[in-house]
Amino acid sequence: MQQNDSTPRFSSAPMPCFPQRILIIKPSSLGDVAHALPTVNLIRRRFPDAHISWLINDSLVSLLKNCPISNETIVFPRHDWAKLPRLARQLRQGRFDLVVDLQGLLRSGLMTWTTRASRRVGLSDAREGARLFYNEVVKVPCAHAVERYLCAARHLGCGDGPIEFPLGSSDEDKAVVDKLLRQSPLTTHHSLIAINPSARWPTKLWGDGKFAALIEKLPRDRAVITGSATDAARIAEIVGGLRPGATVLNLTGKTDLSQLAELYRRCAVVISNDSGPMHIAAAGGTPVVAIFGPTDPELTGPYGKQHIVLRAGVKCSPCMKDNCTHTPRMECMSLVTVEQVLQTANRFI
Repeated sequence: MQQNDSTPRFSSAPMPCFPQRILIIKPSSLGDVAHALPTVNLIRRRFPDAHISWLINDSLVSLLKNCPISNETIVFPRHDWAKLPRLARQLRQGRFDLVVDLQGLLRSGLMTWTTRASRRVGLSDAREGARLFYNEVVKVPCAHAVERYLCAARHLGCGDGPIEFPLGSSDEDKAVVDKLLRQSPLTTHHSLIAINPSARWPTKLWGDGKFAALIEKLPRDRAVITGSATDAARIAEIVGGLRPGATVLNLTGKTDLSQLAELYRRCAVVISNDSGPMHIAAAGGTPVVAIFGPTDPELTGPYGKQHIVLRAGVKCSPCMKDNCTHTPRMECMSLVTVEQVLQTANRFI
């Protein structure tokens, strides 16, 4: 019986094909988009003449504005459903012959199918029925997100390396960061210590009081604190509560994502909760001291050997939950001390 072309199939070998128009579907989250960069980079190296489009959330599009490996970004209007018919038309009119869905959810599967591409590639751990919309399914192991996505590149005949995170840079972004840093008498723009106290889950937060205590112990005139505009009020409280004499340059909400990457490239170390900005710092090659509790650094930790993850030995960690029911609450985070973080950061400072 002849197999229906619409039936997903597992394949360990790439089909002979040299696509001209490629669509990468990886709209979110911030860290996952960073994790996808090595895979897209290898696809670009394998198909240097192809036109590569990247579908990404409207809130994250600035991360890719200088990215040299994609030709265009297609904006996914996540919170504006009225724009979805227009997006569907854009996907059909893109005439893509290869689509790689690295998101693996129902909506990304639907977008993959909407393109009518002859090759629709997805991962075996896709959820919500997304695999129904692929005609090539790539087996992936339980591994770090970067390694999982690289399986798709390997399937397409792209090889295993090099593993690079080409975000790119621009003179405009460098000028913006230069201007921001001139607001404070920082000793040098290449020995900064960046603090990122935010995260999407409340269970990932080390604690504002601990970050404040850490800042007070850092060398003066070298610390910067970062966050999104939605974090501004909380971070202002951290900064406003510092003891007299402690200094930190508050850049919360003052950069877009590519400018944040430029800022982190100038830092000696970035100290962070498990968060998207942590992955931006790691992608840029800056050493990261990351504080982990409910999540597993083997799966979503900062990628690279130069980074250090601090964890407490609590049996329920990693629980992978955004709400802690353990007693005492959030013990996995509270047991990581300010002194531990400071001593670890001093290796890079």
